[in-house]
Amino acid sequence: MHPAKKREGEDTPYVEPRPFSPDCLRPRRTRFSFDLDDVPNYWVGGSPARTHLFNSINVFLVPFEEFMVRVLSDQGQRLDDPELRRQIRGFCGQEANHARAHQIFLDTLRAQGHDVDGFLHFADAMFSRVLERGLGRDLSLAAIAGFEHLTAFLAEFILDGEMLAQAPPALQELWKWHAAEELEHKALAFDLLRHVNGSYPLRIAGGALGAGIVFGFLGIGMALLFTEEGILFERRTLRETLELFFTRDKILTRSIPVMLDYLRPGFHPSQRDTRGMAERMFAQVELQVAEDVPRAA
Repeated sequence: MHPAKKREGEDTPYVEPRPFSPDCLRPRRTRFSFDLDDVPNYWVGGSPARTHLFNSINVFLVPFEEFMVRVLSDQGQRLDDPELRRQIRGFCGQEANHARAHQIFLDTLRAQGHDVDGFLHFADAMFSRVLERGLGRDLSLAAIAGFEHLTAFLAEFILDGEMLAQAPPALQELWKWHAAEELEHKALAFDLLRHVNGSYPLRIAGGALGAGIVFGFLGIGMALLFTEEGILFERRTLRETLELFFTRDKILTRSIPVMLDYLRPGFHPSQRDTRGMAERMFAQVELQVAEDVPRAA
């Protein structure tokens, strides 16, 4: 990764340097912008499937993160535990930052000619009306805990792999910062669920819902983007999609043991040790910003 640099007078990506700290969650100051000339249509190594994997995540993350902030803020207001309430505020601050950063990239997708707003409105309606209003407070929280478990797996995939090596630097910064913070706060929703309702069936139902949200919206988003470009049934599209999920990157097949692990009665997110990869990312940011200070002086 090429860590974000903060330079006077330049609109370059910036991530506030702060160590990995899951016990003291706080949002980091960030700055992101995306020059259309620097973002090709297939910005992940020239691959339609890989590009639209990230594009679809980018679209549905915006309303889902807003949904998470509403649900956890509501739960936090009902708690007597000041430490857990403080952690919830930090989590919500991080997720609100993620939503804002991905909202900026939505403008780039629109400028490229993608009709993302229909999918965006559909996702928002599903999260705000069906999940939030229809499922109730505790099941919504359980779905978020299940979702966060799978997004922590995807964060590992981003930080530990080379998929984004050929992506524009600003997009590498966006996704790696987001992934590292996902690992930093991956246990918060689970801990909150355990605090307010420790029901095992509720946790499992939420895990199933979370998995359905991740892969359901990924599939819908990718299919819509492929259809929009007229490449849904092209041989290259089918081959790359199979490679992405089953034979090369194996996102779906590698996620199966992760999802099964969630079924264990004694499961906790901290049992999967991902601290090192997030710490390395934040350490790189700190080092780069420290190196840039004398240059700016």
